[in-house]
Amino acid sequence: MVLEGTSAASRIHVLGAGAVGLLFAAHLRQSGHPITLLLRSQASADRFARSGGRISVFNNWARTQPSRKLLQTNGSSNDMAPWLAEDIQARAATSLPGDSGQIPHIDKLIITTKAQDTLQAYWSVRASLNSKSTVVLLQNGMGSYEAIQREFYPSPQQHQQELISEIPTFIIGTNANGCLRVPDDEFTTHHTAKVSCQFAVRPSLLNPPPPLPPSALEMLKALSSLPLGATLTNWSDLHLLLLLKLAANAVICPVTALTGCRNGYIVTPPPNDTQQCADVGYYDSMRSYLSSACVEIAAVYARAHPHLHSELTVQAIEEYVSHIAYSSARNRSSMLQDVASGRQTEVEWINGYLVRLGQQHGVPTPVNTLLYTLIKLKEAARYHASYE
Repeated sequence: MVLEGTSAASRIHVLGAGAVGLLFAAHLRQSGHPITLLLRSQASADRFARSGGRISVFNNWARTQPSRKLLQTNGSSNDMAPWLAEDIQARAATSLPGDSGQIPHIDKLIITTKAQDTLQAYWSVRASLNSKSTVVLLQNGMGSYEAIQREFYPSPQQHQQELISEIPTFIIGTNANGCLRVPDDEFTTHHTAKVSCQFAVRPSLLNPPPPLPPSALEMLKALSSLPLGATLTNWSDLHLLLLLKLAANAVICPVTALTGCRNGYIVTPPPNDTQQCADVGYYDSMRSYLSSACVEIAAVYARAHPHLHSELTVQAIEEYVSHIAYSSARNRSSMLQDVASGRQTEVEWINGYLVRLGQQHGVPTPVNTLLYTLIKLKEAARYHASYE
């Protein structure tokens, strides 16, 4: 079904109905774009239809209460009502033929799955994509785009003629808006921090690069109009920001997941515990960890991205990491939430990415290797619960 006054090509599909996916889908729908959620199963799509085909959004960023209250109240709040994004469609994420016997084409697609689920998600819709399509990747960590290219479009230079009609345009995004989903509320998202998001077109691997299709220009226009602090930039500037964000995630997330503490743990002592923290060596330990981790990351970047060496100094990285830790001090990192819920984390695409990058360029990464190993052990521990 196509909404009146729109074409099939104007529809935006969102694959990944977690907190981020629901937030972006809801705002895009509010802006007038027809939206289809691509869900894990037809059963999920049926539940969404029975719920009225709408997404509920709580603007908790407008409140003074800390976001942790949501987890204690399961989102029930008498002093704030959600706004609704309605008339949204949903179907299972698959490229199987539809009722007409044809595989449905996807013109514009946003993938907001966890990094470790991105390849499987892309595989589920790959047959619906071609060179006229535009795909937005919005994941934590780095390496999702490269993994898609290796898996589905290998050796583009050697197979240019075969792939020129197959490879979509890719837009890479990074999101700093805080959002979460509470248990037992499948199609509701809580917007806990209103910050910013940035997007840039990823340069094509084909030579010469093809012109941007209409879907890319339409997608960029839609993203830039979002009331989420959205801006468009060039790939060079976004790449630098992604590397800084990767450093922040690599330093903050594993420590919070291992200790059960919030993001401010690495830069601020607990309230009213200054003397106790000094007695146990808190300050020295945190300064030593922060410095060692940033020195290591800067060394990897210097070898892997020498043209950015002057912008990715140890001081620049440490200042950025500290800024993120301070500004999100009360937040629980996504890695901490994953560990607490017994889910697989994105460490493979954060610390694991830095370890592999170091190996590729001959740079030792003992800090990130240890953090990666400890998080993997933490993940594996849930399988041994029966032995406790």
